[in-house]
Amino acid sequence: MDLHFNSVEEVIADNYFRAWYFKNDESKAKEWEIWLLQNEQYVPLVREGIAVMNDMNIREKNISTDQVQAAYQKLQQSLAAAPVVEMKLRKNRWWIPAAAAAVLFLIAGFAYWNTTINNKTTLGAAYGSIREYKLPDGSHVTLNANSEIVVSKEWEKGTDREVWLKGEAFFKVQKTPAKNKFIVHANNMDIVVTGTQFNVISRDEESSVLLTEGSVTLKTPDGKEVHMKPGDFVRLENNSPAKKPADEERILAWKQSKLDFENTPMNEVAKIISRHYGIKVSLENTAVGEKKISGMMPNDNLDVLIEALEATGEYKIAKANNEIIISGL
Repeated sequence: MDLHFNSVEEVIADNYFRAWYFKNDESKAKEWEIWLLQNEQYVPLVREGIAVMNDMNIREKNISTDQVQAAYQKLQQSLAAAPVVEMKLRKNRWWIPAAAAAVLFLIAGFAYWNTTINNKTTLGAAYGSIREYKLPDGSHVTLNANSEIVVSKEWEKGTDREVWLKGEAFFKVQKTPAKNKFIVHANNMDIVVTGTQFNVISRDEESSVLLTEGSVTLKTPDGKEVHMKPGDFVRLENNSPAKKPADEERILAWKQSKLDFENTPMNEVAKIISRHYGIKVSLENTAVGEKKISGMMPNDNLDVLIEALEATGEYKIAKANNEIIISGL
């Protein structure tokens, strides 16, 4: 393939791009993915093309329950097909399968980036995507949309393994023969483990930990410690850790590209959509914001999510100038 683009219009008119976007020609789509990995200078233009296509394909219509269920199945297949990005150490440096500058990769409909600056590596998941990475020690981290971790410059035998989280992530930590610690630095707290599985949220409005396997110690800057066992959920309130009852299935629904709502106000739903997709969400009035919604909805395709919300028969949703407007019916 010898492709050259000078405008967004040329990108969206290209047969290989359209085959990848609409997923109607597996062979061409694969060639497009390989070409894009080798020509990262076109990534900004391709991102604009994707945004244009997304805008063109949003439709305001009601859909049946069968259509929503079919969309769930399609999303699950896409998630299962997304590759795990493996990070390896080579000559005491991080090995990155691309240039050292921030590069957006588009594979199987998922977006992610790897960046190495000053011997520190940043691993991320873009808006509307989920990404799983395998770290050099064998540990796995799954990042929710609009999330990233920064990994310390080197992990040597016998030293602590440290990462800094912004957003939301699920960790499966591999034990090491030396039993050195794995430390997640989040908002106003550190999570210290040796081998375990847990979910962490580290955002401006929330800091929390859900432990699903093993044990961890949560530490705050003022010296407070909480020792957690499987099933425990701890949230920081006024910078103080507090154990709370929690629904594990609902908290971890994002790993299956779903949102699990239970009497959730539309105000909160709007915040989640905005954070996940990087798009402004406005509500028609206060009454719409106070309406509550319950149920499971898909969350790795904005068009499908909008259709699922409209299928409830409670809302009308329009999009204009990179803004979603939610109105009541």
